[in-house]
Amino acid sequence: MFRTTSLIIGAWTTLSFAAGATVRAADDGESKPGLLEVDLGSAVWTIVLFVLLLLVLGKFAWPNILKGLQDRESKIRGDLERAETAARDAEARVSEYEQRLAEANEEARRIIDQGRNDAQKIATQLTDQAQSDIDQTRQRAEADLDAARQRALNEIYATTATLATEVAGQILKRQITSEDQQALVDEAIGRLGDTRN
Repeated sequence: MFRTTSLIIGAWTTLSFAAGATVRAADDGESKPGLLEVDLGSAVWTIVLFVLLLLVLGKFAWPNILKGLQDRESKIRGDLERAETAARDAEARVSEYEQRLAEANEEARRIIDQGRNDAQKIATQLTDQAQSDIDQTRQRAEADLDAARQRALNEIYATTATLATEVAGQILKRQITSEDQQALVDEAIGRLGDTRN
């Protein structure tokens, strides 16, 4: 590119000096024209120089400029397509994990309902032992519910963190190490535990 520019500048300078010398030689014998008078020799040389400049630029500069612009456009288009694909994948995964969470909540409700039914049957059959059995069944059901919720949330946070690091890694063009990823997952799980308390 530098060599092409140097050639263009050199050609322009040489042609300008040649045109100037021709105009000066023509002016030596004649009187100088006024402001509104047109010098045919200067006009012809100006047109010739302009056409030569267009030809040189068209041959050497424009193809490189157009290629650079097209390369940049295709890179930007590719980056946008990759970002859209990653966003669609993220939405699909989030939808899948929301569905899993809803199923886990439904299962938890079913477990709680089953526990309540069992507790009512036990209460009608037993006298003194019934109250302690009801409390134990309820505690087990709630512990199962908490454990199921915690497992589901841990899985969602881990997968979301992995997906986020992959998308961020693609955008930043670097890979986050597994230690960084585990630290992010642990931090997210810790925040979840803090919000539940």
